[in-house]
Amino acid sequence: MKQEFSGSCLCGAVRFEIKNEPIRTSHCHCRTCQKAAGAAFLTFATFHSDDVSWTGDKPAVYPSSEIAERGFCPKCGATLTYRRLDREDTISIAAACLDDPNELTPGSHIFTKSRLDWVKLDDGLPQHREGRVKK
Repeated sequence: MKQEFSGSCLCGAVRFEIKNEPIRTSHCHCRTCQKAAGAAFLTFATFHSDDVSWTGDKPAVYPSSEIAERGFCPKCGATLTYRRLDREDTISIAAACLDDPNELTPGSHIFTKSRLDWVKLDDGLPQHREGRVKK
Protein backbone atom coordinates (compact mmCIF):
# COMPACT_ATOMS: atom_id res chain seq x y z
CA MET A 1 0.00 0.00 0.00
CA LYS A 2 1.11 3.55 -0.63
CA GLN A 3 2.87 5.25 2.28
CA GLU A 4 2.07 8.94 1.56
CA PHE A 5 -1.17 10.67 0.66
CA SER A 6 -2.36 14.21 0.03
CA GLY A 7 -5.68 15.86 -0.51
CA SER A 8 -7.89 18.88 -0.08
CA CYS A 9 -11.39 20.23 0.29
CA LEU A 10 -13.51 21.21 -2.72
CA CYS A 11 -12.10 24.74 -3.05
CA GLY A 12 -8.52 23.74 -2.19
CA ALA A 13 -8.15 26.12 0.76
CA VAL A 14 -7.74 23.24 3.25
CA ARG A 15 -4.95 20.89 2.18
CA PHE A 16 -3.38 17.99 4.02
CA GLU A 17 -0.55 15.51 3.76
CA ILE A 18 -0.43 12.08 5.37
CA LYS A 19 2.85 10.24 5.84
CA ASN A 20 1.74 6.65 6.56
CA GLU A 21 -0.88 4.16 5.45
CA PRO A 22 -4.28 4.15 7.17
CA ILE A 23 -5.11 2.06 10.19
CA ARG A 24 -8.38 1.13 8.44
CA THR A 25 -10.77 2.41 5.79
CA SER A 26 -14.53 1.92 6.15
CA HIS A 27 -17.81 2.94 4.60
CA CYS A 28 -19.88 4.47 7.43
CA HIS A 29 -23.67 4.29 7.16
CA CYS A 30 -24.55 6.04 10.44
CA ARG A 31 -27.23 8.75 10.33
CA THR A 32 -24.75 11.42 11.42
CA CYS A 33 -22.45 10.68 8.47
CA GLN A 34 -25.44 10.59 6.13
CA LYS A 35 -26.54 14.02 7.30
CA ALA A 36 -23.01 15.48 7.40
CA ALA A 37 -22.36 14.45 3.80
CA GLY A 38 -25.87 14.61 2.38
CA ALA A 39 -25.13 11.14 1.02
CA ALA A 40 -26.04 7.52 1.70
CA PHE A 41 -22.71 6.89 3.44
CA LEU A 42 -19.25 8.38 3.96
CA THR A 43 -15.99 6.56 3.39
CA PHE A 44 -13.36 7.41 5.98
CA ALA A 45 -9.72 6.38 6.26
CA THR A 46 -8.43 6.44 9.84
CA PHE A 47 -4.84 7.53 10.45
CA HIS A 48 -2.64 8.24 13.46
CA SER A 49 -3.09 11.95 14.20
CA ASP A 50 0.67 12.55 14.17
CA ASP A 51 0.80 11.34 10.55
CA VAL A 52 -1.59 14.06 9.30
CA SER A 53 -0.43 17.63 8.70
CA TRP A 54 -2.42 20.59 7.40
CA THR A 55 -0.54 22.42 4.65
CA GLY A 56 -3.22 24.99 3.81
CA ASP A 57 -5.93 26.41 6.02
CA LYS A 58 -6.98 24.24 8.93
CA PRO A 59 -10.48 22.79 8.98
CA ALA A 60 -13.19 24.33 11.12
CA VAL A 61 -14.57 21.92 13.72
CA TYR A 62 -18.17 21.14 14.62
CA PRO A 63 -19.05 19.07 17.73
CA SER A 64 -21.46 16.68 15.98
CA SER A 65 -22.27 14.63 19.08
CA GLU A 66 -21.24 14.15 22.69
CA ILE A 67 -18.50 11.76 21.56
CA ALA A 68 -17.18 13.22 18.30
CA GLU A 69 -16.31 16.26 16.25
CA ARG A 70 -16.24 16.76 12.49
CA GLY A 71 -13.93 18.97 10.47
CA PHE A 72 -14.97 20.87 7.38
CA CYS A 73 -13.67 23.65 5.16
CA PRO A 74 -14.77 27.05 6.51
CA LYS A 75 -14.89 28.40 2.92
CA CYS A 76 -16.60 25.71 0.82
CA GLY A 77 -18.14 23.55 3.58
CA ALA A 78 -16.65 20.26 2.36
CA THR A 79 -16.67 17.42 4.90
CA LEU A 80 -13.07 16.52 5.77
CA THR A 81 -12.64 14.76 9.11
CA TYR A 82 -14.19 12.78 11.92
CA ARG A 83 -12.55 12.45 15.33
CA ARG A 84 -13.73 10.60 18.43
CA LEU A 85 -13.07 12.75 21.48
CA ASP A 86 -11.86 9.71 23.43
CA ARG A 87 -9.39 8.77 20.66
CA GLU A 88 -7.44 11.94 19.97
CA ASP A 89 -4.50 9.85 18.75
CA THR A 90 -6.44 9.04 15.56
CA ILE A 91 -8.30 11.08 12.96
CA SER A 92 -10.48 9.88 10.11
CA ILE A 93 -10.17 11.65 6.76
CA ALA A 94 -12.96 11.60 4.17
CA ALA A 95 -11.44 9.30 1.54
CA ALA A 96 -13.00 11.13 -1.40
CA CYS A 97 -10.99 14.25 -0.43
CA LEU A 98 -7.70 12.55 -1.26
CA ASP A 99 -6.05 13.75 -4.44
CA ASP A 100 -6.34 10.14 -5.66
CA PRO A 101 -9.08 8.34 -3.69
CA ASN A 102 -8.33 5.12 -5.62
CA GLU A 103 -5.13 4.81 -3.56
CA LEU A 104 -7.27 3.42 -0.72
CA THR A 105 -9.30 0.24 -0.54
CA PRO A 106 -12.17 0.15 1.96
CA GLY A 107 -12.24 -2.91 4.19
CA SER A 108 -15.72 -2.87 5.71
CA HIS A 109 -19.15 -1.30 6.10
CA ILE A 110 -19.97 0.02 9.58
CA PHE A 111 -23.23 1.09 11.23
CA THR A 112 -25.22 -0.85 8.64
CA LYS A 113 -28.23 -0.79 10.98
CA SER A 114 -28.72 2.72 9.51
CA ARG A 115 -28.08 1.67 5.89
CA LEU A 116 -30.67 3.18 3.59
CA ASP A 117 -32.98 0.55 2.13
CA TRP A 118 -32.13 1.54 -1.43
CA VAL A 119 -28.38 0.97 -0.90
CA LYS A 120 -27.51 -2.61 -1.84
CA LEU A 121 -24.30 -3.98 -0.37
CA ASP A 122 -22.95 -6.69 -2.64
CA ASP A 123 -19.22 -5.91 -2.62
CA GLY A 124 -18.34 -8.80 -0.31
CA LEU A 125 -16.91 -6.57 2.43
CA PRO A 126 -17.65 -7.36 6.08
CA GLN A 127 -20.75 -5.58 7.41
CA HIS A 128 -21.09 -4.44 11.01
CA ARG A 129 -24.46 -3.27 12.39
CA GLU A 130 -22.58 -1.00 14.82
CA GLY A 131 -19.00 0.20 14.60
CA ARG A 132 -16.12 -2.00 13.64
CA VAL A 133 -15.27 -5.12 15.58
CA LYS A 134 -12.54 -4.31 18.10
CA LYS A 135 -9.43 -6.48 17.94
